[in-house]
Amino acid sequence: MIMDLNVTRTISRIMLALGVAVLGFLASDAARAQSAGRATTVHAAPTVLLAQLRPARARTRIRVVPAYPYRLYSTTYPVPYKYDFPGPGAVRQCTSWLAPENRASGPVIVPRMRCWWER
Repeated sequence: MIMDLNVTRTISRIMLALGVAVLGFLASDAARAQSAGRATTVHAAPTVLLAQLRPARARTRIRVVPAYPYRLYSTTYPVPYKYDFPGPGAVRQCTSWLAPENRASGPVIVPRMRCWWER
């Protein structure tokens, strides 16, 4: 039984190698036929020939920047706040005012503050 399995594997590998070789020969014949067709075309448009000679353009690079550049570790837990400290060199700017607020005991003036980070 083991002998039959080894023979079957060997035969399948040989058949696979022969199939790859036949496909390689067919592909090279097709490539030769295309290049021969180009050589016989004398009146081809110059822009087509220039497009074929032009080197391929480099792939576009996408730069990924982390949301928190100063945090060098990742965490599976979300941060408990919407906005984080923006890192070194940033200054916190705040503006404050007094706003009226209606309460059960009547209108009350309460302090309000809004802050943001600037570099």
